[in-house]
Amino acid sequence: MYKQYNTNQLCLELNLAWDLPATHEARLISQFVDTIPQFVLLEETSHTGRPAFHPAMLLKMTLFAYARQVFSGRKIVQMNEEVIPMKWLSQDTYVCYRTINSFRASTHANQLIKTTFIYFTPPPQR
Repeated sequence: MYKQYNTNQLCLELNLAWDLPATHEARLISQFVDTIPQFVLLEETSHTGRPAFHPAMLLKMTLFAYARQVFSGRKIVQMNEEVIPMKWLSQDTYVCYRTINSFRASTHANQLIKTTFIYFTPPPQR
């Protein structure tokens, strides 16, 4: 006997209450980025047009992708669609690859990423 399988079903029940273990690296990255002062994270932005994504969310997504050896903007978007810890970090928000690449290419974010890797990398063992 097989489990019920019907692609023509009328409704799909999803449980979107994702919970990650307390020791998961996504939680560690999130806690680390949350400790960065807002005046360091935020930069002067335009007051017209569509509101920008929060730099903390984009930084969390970028650091998690880099920790998983993913460096392509399109692959980061794919991770955001498929990997539950990445969905948890982005609060299941769709982010275009152009947004991610623009964020990473900005001088503010570039300096921020370099600085976070310095603080996030453990010192070498002696």
